[in-house]
Amino acid sequence: MHRLRTYFSVWTWSLLMIIHSDLFMCHQLRADVKGVKITTDQTIDSSSLETIVQQAIQRAQAKTNDEKAIAIYEYLHNTIFHWAYPVESAPQSVGPLKIINVYGWGLCGGQHTVLKALFETAGWECRYVGWPGHTTIEVKYDNRWHYFDVFLKCYYWSKDKTHIVSQEEIAKDPSIVLDAMKENRAARQNLCCGDAPQDVIQGCQHRHIEGNAKGWASVTWRDQDYQPLVHLPLHSSLTLAWKGDPFGFAVSGKPPQHSCGIKDFIHDKVLGPRLEHYGPRNWSNGTFLYQVHFQPDQPFDYLEFQNAMVTQHGLTVQDPNKNNGKGVLILQLPSAYPFVSVNISTDSNRKDDVIAVSTNRGKSWQLCRWEDISKLAKQKYHLSFKLEFQGNIQNLQLKAQVEHNRNALPYLIPGKNKITVSCNNNKLPDNSKLVVTYRYQESNIANPQKRSRWDGKGIQYGPIKTVSREVNRLPYKFEIDVGGNAPPKMIDLTRELKAVSK
Repeated sequence: MHRLRTYFSVWTWSLLMIIHSDLFMCHQLRADVKGVKITTDQTIDSSSLETIVQQAIQRAQAKTNDEKAIAIYEYLHNTIFHWAYPVESAPQSVGPLKIINVYGWGLCGGQHTVLKALFETAGWECRYVGWPGHTTIEVKYDNRWHYFDVFLKCYYWSKDKTHIVSQEEIAKDPSIVLDAMKENRAARQNLCCGDAPQDVIQGCQHRHIEGNAKGWASVTWRDQDYQPLVHLPLHSSLTLAWKGDPFGFAVSGKPPQHSCGIKDFIHDKVLGPRLEHYGPRNWSNGTFLYQVHFQPDQPFDYLEFQNAMVTQHGLTVQDPNKNNGKGVLILQLPSAYPFVSVNISTDSNRKDDVIAVSTNRGKSWQLCRWEDISKLAKQKYHLSFKLEFQGNIQNLQLKAQVEHNRNALPYLIPGKNKITVSCNNNKLPDNSKLVVTYRYQESNIANPQKRSRWDGKGIQYGPIKTVSREVNRLPYKFEIDVGGNAPPKMIDLTRELKAVSK
């Protein structure tokens, strides 16, 4: 306890000196890439509500408003699954883009808040409609209301097949629902998770208009202070895998996994072949790796040095007579995905070096043991680290596990896949290169025409294939030709920003 108090007093004094004096030299050369984006001509760019709406409609070749609404509904059905409401600690919040890119799951009001946001982005009016024990929405276009339920997995065409019906129409004529399957007027996967037509009818008959609330439960109507854009400092990489590690989820409680198993894709010839490789829908993980070898005349983005400078001996205390003979290293780490765990190490792993963590962008700091960093980092999107050290540091490594939704990633399909690599301003730092790597296994099925279930059985996987491209200019386009007669099993997608020797 005495030692901890000593560290705290030294750290407090150091922070005051940093703020109120000019005794410390700050070093920060920028060499990063913001908004690194990988897209394909076969998938939908999930980085904004606008790109989702635009590309979902475009990929479906939708013409009428009904067709456009169905395309948006189908995209979301393919992307999210049933589980609890995702909750984050204040002031963080969960909006539509977090549901899509980070978690991939929610309950009825949360899922329909995302669908509502997409429909509103398309330019249509929406409203919440409450049932006993269920929250739905309706969307208005062509001067009438239309009912889409991405949680129950249903929508219905009118008897004359001229439009998607409203809940009022269903309440007046239950045969719209009861006869929908035999008359081919139902959604492609109508009530695929086990709900009954009578549940829909009773819900519509007992509905009440909730109005246009700004979100539902823990899900806000729009994202606040969040964009799913990948930022890479020099010497870093981000690998997003299609499968999750045991206990690799950021939320507290039970593991988030589709509560209906594989009902939503086991009989779906569109969605099933893409999802069957991984079992029930659940969380997925990725790894952010930042490795620095301190050498003179190199940029070290996201790092600041105070009373320290880089020499041939590494990061070295600049003036042993200042700040009790200690240098300060500050690392700012923004992320598009929430951290699950974080491990920081230096070449010496000196336990007497003092480290503090900030989860609010430097507004406050908490002294921390090295082994306790993950406890503070879990489910956060921006971390700051302050390390007080003596002597010198030659190497610094940060390895973090993150959580993401694999169903929002740019997957590959059999045949030619046109890949585009871009970033915010489409400029790479001088003397750097961006390396993009896909890994996957081609899939083959003996009699694909006879398959009626997509549960991972009867598939032969080839060896893991690696396709890597070194990118020196953006935007960059290339093709991946995938073999096999079924969608491949995706392994991971890596983005790495490397220094190029002068």
